[in-house]
Amino acid sequence: MLPHECGPTVSDADVELGGTLQLTSPRTLRSVLSAHGIRLSKALGQHFLADANILARIVDACALHGDEKVVEVGAGVGTLTLALAPHARRLWAVEKDERLIPILQEHVRGSHSVEVVHGDFRRLQLASLGEELVTAGNLPYGITSEVLLKLIRERACVRRAVFMVQREVGERLVQGPGAQASRLGLHLRAYYELSVLRRVPRTVFYPPPEVDSVLLSLQRLSERRISSPPDVFEQVLKALYATRRKTAHNALARLVSRQRAAHALAALDLPPSVRGEALSLEEVDALARELFASE
Repeated sequence: MLPHECGPTVSDADVELGGTLQLTSPRTLRSVLSAHGIRLSKALGQHFLADANILARIVDACALHGDEKVVEVGAGVGTLTLALAPHARRLWAVEKDERLIPILQEHVRGSHSVEVVHGDFRRLQLASLGEELVTAGNLPYGITSEVLLKLIRERACVRRAVFMVQREVGERLVQGPGAQASRLGLHLRAYYELSVLRRVPRTVFYPPPEVDSVLLSLQRLSERRISSPPDVFEQVLKALYATRRKTAHNALARLVSRQRAAHALAALDLPPSVRGEALSLEEVDALARELFASE
């Protein structure tokens, strides 16, 4: 039971036989938060997982063998933290909301492998924690893109990631070329194997969000899928997706001369009228090489 000087307390009904809080129970989550006078913040995208089966799926997807270092994004009250801790050598539970830190610290007190970190995952230097990290978490929808971009930037440190993300975002990340193609998804696939493991209904969260989610897996590739320099590839990708209505020829003319853009497209047998979202990862990579071949 969590101590508090005033307000409601966690009832015996919220505690399992072994004395462990049932943190996948909406009733328990309400009790814990109420006991600490906490109202969840919409601005922080706080929706806590409240389903034991989905929690088990996340742990399985992380594929831990006991010797991994794990970084959890948005640990909340510790639901996923406690599920992962027995399978990890070291676990950093990162939480931005200072109101939740005392609750999180109390819940993981008996887990010696866990260190609670009060801070923003986006500002954390992953290299300071080691290499071959596994990252996991139920991502607030508002920071999903920033977190995934961080995994690209700091990919040398991250071996695997398992995240809960908004369904529409997750499904677009794994889309191939076409109207629904995602610039971030294409960028990620240059370095990671992406897969949507399962859909997750909004009803398994407390409080329920307005949309469903998916469980997304990222596994770093042993070799990247691009042969162009990463910064050049990113420049070309950004230009191609900057304005979706523009043809690739007009989009690339923001980086190089129109003549050079036309020459690169012709060299790859791509029509000037093709649009960036219609290009495959291999074609974007080839364009990056062709455009900057002499530089």
